[in-house]
Amino acid sequence: MLPFYEIRKDELSVIRNLKEISFPPHMHGYLEILYIISGSQRVEVNDQMYDLHEGDAAMIFPDMVHRYETTGEASTSEVLIIVHPKLFGGLFPNLTRFHPKNPIITKPYVHEDVAIAFKRVKRDDDYTIKLGWAHIIIAHLLREIEFEQVQQLPVQDLSKKLMEYLATHFTEPITLDTLASEFNVSKYYISRIFSKRFKMNLRNYLSMLRVEYASMLIRTTDASLTTVWMNAGFDSQRTFNRVFQAIYGMTPRDFKNNVSNYLK
Repeated sequence: MLPFYEIRKDELSVIRNLKEISFPPHMHGYLEILYIISGSQRVEVNDQMYDLHEGDAAMIFPDMVHRYETTGEASTSEVLIIVHPKLFGGLFPNLTRFHPKNPIITKPYVHEDVAIAFKRVKRDDDYTIKLGWAHIIIAHLLREIEFEQVQQLPVQDLSKKLMEYLATHFTEPITLDTLASEFNVSKYYISRIFSKRFKMNLRNYLSMLRVEYASMLIRTTDASLTTVWMNAGFDSQRTFNRVFQAIYGMTPRDFKNNVSNYLK
């Protein structure tokens, strides 16, 4: 199953789950932190599977492919904090240049203030309160992380500019030639960025963006599937169905009929 690039609306989200979650492979430009209050949760990060139990935490850095899978635990309570790195300015290391060698922090190494913060923070808290709790959590957990540098391309900021451009224009017809013209570089150089930085070609990257947008429309609106695939930028319903099935493992109609089971 291809990963998709998740488009998030909020710069800071707090999500409490009272059961294990199952969510397909995806990545985004946010820092995602999971904490298990009770029970367990299985998470895969960059092709490595981990089982988390009570008191364990996971720190998933920006642009790391990850997914969630259930372990069959009868009862689980867990908290997710998903936050954009820009909210912290230069307070923490550049999270796009470094990744953790191991994203899991087991219970003995989770500071007691982190456990308190996760139990206290709420979705409906004032924004500044949520940000304060996030600072406490991240500051403590980063002390337990061993970093490794992400291999960078010579022109570091072009990949970011491509992501920002495509996040805005993905519903339009886009090719390597149009991107080369937009950024005044060779289409072969752009192709190399997708191969080295995103580990996929432009077509698959656009498919991820379009399917994620389509799934958001299905989750949050009553639009017909025809309206969905047209608004998401697909050129035909057949292509939409094929790509959606490849990424989500089910047809758009099955997803629409069971949407409440696939919310994260």
